[in-house]
Amino acid sequence: MTARKHEISLTSTQEDYLEAVLELTAIRQVARNKELAEKLGVKRATVSRAVKNLVDKGLIEHENHSYITLTETGKRIAVEIFDRHRLFTHFFRDILELEEQESDNLACEVEHLISGRALKKFRCLIEKIDSCEHNCIQTIDAKENE
Repeated sequence: MTARKHEISLTSTQEDYLEAVLELTAIRQVARNKELAEKLGVKRATVSRAVKNLVDKGLIEHENHSYITLTETGKRIAVEIFDRHRLFTHFFRDILELEEQESDNLACEVEHLISGRALKKFRCLIEKIDSCEHNCIQTIDAKENE
């Protein structure tokens, strides 16, 4: 899968790692392999391989047995991924009124699939729905229940 506004090719798993590092470093400035493994539900050896791969791409900085941080490019990409995740979570949770866990899982899947023009149009759609004086979805739900 290719990355969005950036020119670095990333898999959805690599995007998940960047997003996880962003979230962890927002709390403590740095992340550790152990924390990443716990957050992503993988083994530490898996994290070590993934981290090395992201270091090779210039997206994170990490010395053996030390802290993990995002490079400027890594942070820019991670923020973009995080923003997409938030957008889709909002859509599934707040607009479609799905349960929190289901909304988060769906957002995680969809955030890797939509980019470019489709993402811009989806963002516009969400903005229109959010600004709708009468919640458009509730109106549709009410008509279905008649």
